[in-house]
Amino acid sequence: MKLLLCLALPLGLAASMAQADTTLSERVTLTHGSYSSGGGITIATELRPKAGKTALCGTWAESASQSSYTVGTARNIVKLASVYVEGRRIYQDLGVLPKTAPKLDYAGAPARCVLTDLPWRAGRVPEVFIPRQQISRGNGGGSDPHITFRQTGVGAMGHGLEVGHFLTRNSRLVRLAPGATVAEGRYSGGGGLRVVGEIVSVNGTAHLCGVWSDIDPGRQVEETRGLGREILRRSSALQGGKVILHDLSGLRRVNARARYAGADATCLDTGRLWTAKDARKRLTLRLPDQIVYRSTTVRGRELIRFQPIPLR
Repeated sequence: MKLLLCLALPLGLAASMAQADTTLSERVTLTHGSYSSGGGITIATELRPKAGKTALCGTWAESASQSSYTVGTARNIVKLASVYVEGRRIYQDLGVLPKTAPKLDYAGAPARCVLTDLPWRAGRVPEVFIPRQQISRGNGGGSDPHITFRQTGVGAMGHGLEVGHFLTRNSRLVRLAPGATVAEGRYSGGGGLRVVGEIVSVNGTAHLCGVWSDIDPGRQVEETRGLGREILRRSSALQGGKVILHDLSGLRRVNARARYAGADATCLDTGRLWTAKDARKRLTLRLPDQIVYRSTTVRGRELIRFQPIPLR
């Protein structure tokens, strides 16, 4: 009994600290799960040939922002996941896969491969099943909320309630002026994003004050719903051709409207002293041009790109 216990400890430790030994290709398949309280998990997998058998390669990620009730639950959920190919279960307990940071595109992400007993045949696609979980059960008389986990949503790109921006980077709300700068981008799957901002003096320092909106949200597919803040995280503000901010995700979200003048905006500190020249320098809001979703399914490959569009 002692011998078995001694062997089990190193194996359990190795599984909990899975190391990557390869990277995923463009044939990656994504599976998402979300907590009812916000945030979630994404598992990225693909199949490869090895010695006539099928190797399962993959990685997983969890949201950086989520409820305190769900922190630490992701790995146990991943361990319960199973992988099927054409209705046959080929692997279970994906805790052997390494954890990575949340990504929009998992092609090139660090991964680990495990060998299955399924004979290799090209063209097959892994299908990951994550069982529904009860994370916290509200009993009506206590303070614990009712939180469940289901295989749905945008997974690791989902976010819980974010209040950190208001406590750290955002100094106050200001009303946007009529001449604020506008930038827009569109998802190739439908819908898009609009960001509006201006440079304002706050306590003698230059701040970027602005808001953002989803545009045509009814046309957005499920894979891009909730990605707006991630797009802004990869956006930047330039003044006079020089970058003054690399992350615009702290801007306030508002409903789309025809005019943004007078909208209550949050302000991000650029770390630069305000000068009279700031009022004359041109402000540019630069949105990224990149793939935001890539997945290989039984129906074929799906690819969604976000692209900035020129305004008239």
